[in-house]
Amino acid sequence: MYSLSATDKTVSLMQDLTGQFANIKFEGVLMYVILMLIAGFICMEGYGIYRAALAVIGFAVGYSHIHTFVQGFELTDETMFMVQVIAGLVCAALAYTVLKIGIFIAVYHFVQANLSAILVSLLAEKLSIPEIAYPIFSAVAGAAIAALIAHLSTKAERIVVVSVTAVLGGFAAIGFFTKMIPVFPVDITFLERVPEGVWTGAKVFLSAAGFMVQGAIKEK
Repeated sequence: MYSLSATDKTVSLMQDLTGQFANIKFEGVLMYVILMLIAGFICMEGYGIYRAALAVIGFAVGYSHIHTFVQGFELTDETMFMVQVIAGLVCAALAYTVLKIGIFIAVYHFVQANLSAILVSLLAEKLSIPEIAYPIFSAVAGAAIAALIAHLSTKAERIVVVSVTAVLGGFAAIGFFTKMIPVFPVDITFLERVPEGVWTGAKVFLSAAGFMVQGAIKEK
C-alpha cells in the first residue's frame, strides 16, 4: 500500500507540475529580465547565432500559439502541455534547419504582433474590405510579407538575417521592459505615462543599433 500511495503522490505531483507549465504565463520580474537579455542578445548578435535565434523564436511561437487551434477540443492540462511542447519543438526544428521557414515564422509573428493594426487601417480601408474580414486580411497580408522576406533570404541571406534579428530583438527587448514596469519591485509606474510614440522610437533605435553592430562585422 505504501508504494501505491507513493506512486499516487508522484503522479499527482507530476499532474500539478504539468498543469502549471501548460498554463504558464511569461510574467514576473525575473522572467522579463531573462527575456529582455535574450532579446537584446539576439538584437546585437543575431547573425552569429541566427539558427539558434530562429529556433528559439520558432519554439516560442509554436508553444504559445498552438492553443488557439486546439482550444475547442477541451484538452486536459497534461495533454495541452504535451501538445504545446511538441508544437514548439516542431517549429523550432523547422526554423533551425530551413532558413526560409525560420524567417517566415519570425517575420509573420512580428507582423501580427506589431503591424497588423497598421495593415488593417492603411490597406483594408483603402481596399474597401469589409470589417468582418479584417482578421483574415491581416493574416493573409502578414503571410504575404513573411513569404516575400523569406524568399529574399535566399538572395541576400546576411542582410535579411541581420535585419530580422535586429528588429525582432530590439522590439521584443523594449516590449518586455514595458511589460515589466507594473510588476517591478521598485515603483516605476510613472514610466507608464510615457507616450507610446517614445517606446516605439526606443524600439526603432535599439533595432537600428543592433543592425549597425551586426552590419559592422565583416562576413568571412
